[in-house]
Amino acid sequence: MLRTFLSSLLTMFYILAPYVAVAAREASDPVDGWNRHFKVWLVVSAVIYLVVTIPLVYFVIRYKRRSKNEEGAYIEGNVGLEILWTVIPLVVTILLGTQSWALFNDYRKTPKDAFEARVIASMYKFEMISPEGIHTTNELRVPVGHVKLTMTSTDVTHDFAVPTFRVREDTVPGQTTHLWFNAKTPGTYPAYCAEFCGSGHSRMLAKVIVMPKEEYAKWARENSAGEAANIAPEEKGKKLTENLGCTGCHTITGESATGPTFKGLMGSSVTLIDGKTLTADDAFIKTKIKDPKSMQVKGFDLPMPPNNLSDAEIEAITAYLKTLR
Repeated sequence: MLRTFLSSLLTMFYILAPYVAVAAREASDPVDGWNRHFKVWLVVSAVIYLVVTIPLVYFVIRYKRRSKNEEGAYIEGNVGLEILWTVIPLVVTILLGTQSWALFNDYRKTPKDAFEARVIASMYKFEMISPEGIHTTNELRVPVGHVKLTMTSTDVTHDFAVPTFRVREDTVPGQTTHLWFNAKTPGTYPAYCAEFCGSGHSRMLAKVIVMPKEEYAKWARENSAGEAANIAPEEKGKKLTENLGCTGCHTITGESATGPTFKGLMGSSVTLIDGKTLTADDAFIKTKIKDPKSMQVKGFDLPMPPNNLSDAEIEAITAYLKTLR
């Protein structure tokens, strides 16, 4: 039995060794590399489970106590077996650890042709900044191909994760981190914060929208500063509220959601949590965007995260809100 046991393990090593050696060299896409790595771990785990479980069941049945007075034979330890079941797990651990380290190092090298965007995390949102300077919230638009994200955080440690692309990376205050992925197919892919960051952590959701290169170029032209300067302020404000994800918390139809509705907001009377009553005018909107905690509206306990918008962008949003009567 010992020979069979040893032979099966050596066979497993011969089968897995080429995969372990080749995995890192062939890894040009995190999806392919980590999927291959998962399969290797799955095979190893299955083999170890069978090698342990089958003899265990056999010994339980074969050496079951037959009577109350029966005593088992005294068996001295076996040095050979002790060495065997110490060395084999060590070799398996080294093989898998080596492959994991090789894949990790491979994916720290960003492809030279990668599209680069920035991600700024804060409680509880991701602000995306395209190479053209277009700001969006919880919505990252990229063209098909390799994508590199340079990331940081304004408050606590967050983690930007896109499971479809098998990538995730911490965003750390005062530091710059990065990740890259290969966006092969146009579509919308879920992203989220994978590091507990506070009471609103579960709502820190985002999406990555992969677009054909022609469509992305069109979107970038329509939302760039030069193009936006040629449209009416209220239209620009509408685009800003959509790109920044404002309509995810504020409706434009009159129903309240996470935040007050935008419909009829301008000129209305607003009661704060301290009981003070204010009029929702231009100054109120500007302060609410710049420093939302200073004007917490009664009945809406979740504070809005601050936005680093220019005065011109805030004026455009205010112009749009005035159209929502």
